[in-house]
Amino acid sequence: MIINSILLVDDENLFHLVFEDACSLLDIALHLQAIDSADKADHLFREWSKDPTARPDCVFVDLNIIGSSFDGIELIRKINTDHGNGCVTGIISSSADKAEIAKAQSAGAQFWIVKSDEIEPRLEAFKRDYPSYKGKTGSFKVYA
Repeated sequence: MIINSILLVDDENLFHLVFEDACSLLDIALHLQAIDSADKADHLFREWSKDPTARPDCVFVDLNIIGSSFDGIELIRKINTDHGNGCVTGIISSSADKAEIAKAQSAGAQFWIVKSDEIEPRLEAFKRDYPSYKGKTGSFKVYA
């Protein structure tokens, strides 16, 4: 299943390129937007509340977003509670800290992907599981 649109929120512009290349290689998304701030993402979601058809199908959020007024877990919480639960949300981070993973799950994240040089196999596994996340039947999973 191809995901119609993805929003990547990550302060590392180099990772934007790595993620875009991996998504292209794996034919994951028709449209990918990458931004570098949780504040910008929150603003976009406020705008999308006026037109939910413009909202992305899936959001990948970095855990620690330098220069933002809140972290990725708080952004996940805001997306799921303040802006409606209309898209698949998860964390993509180099951290695999169990306490942070538990906080993300409590905030409404549906998945956690550990960043690495070999991100493709993790994204490929996520792509296979995506329909269950979209249908709200998939259980929380860590892709490490």
